[in-house]
Amino acid sequence: MSEIEAYDMKVHKKVIMKNPKPYLMKNGSWALKGTSSLTGITLFKIVGKKPSMPHSKLDSLRNVFTSRKCECDKFC
Repeated sequence: MSEIEAYDMKVHKKVIMKNPKPYLMKNGSWALKGTSSLTGITLFKIVGKKPSMPHSKLDSLRNVFTSRKCECDKFC
C-alpha cells in the first residue's frame, strides 16, 4: 500500500498520514483526513474527487460513500 503524505504545520515538513479516511467538505470537494505520524495533530489532504482506497479498507468505509438521508426524507 502506498503511504499518503500530507504537510504538518507544526514541524513544517511532509509526514506520513496515519489512518487516512475520506472526508466530504462543505463545498463538495473530497479530502483525506488523518493524524500526523510525528505530532499526532489532525491532517487534511485535499484530493478534489472521491478518493479510491485499497480494497481491504473499502469494506470498512462502505457507508461513507453512500448517500445520507437528511431531515426532509430526501437523499442529499
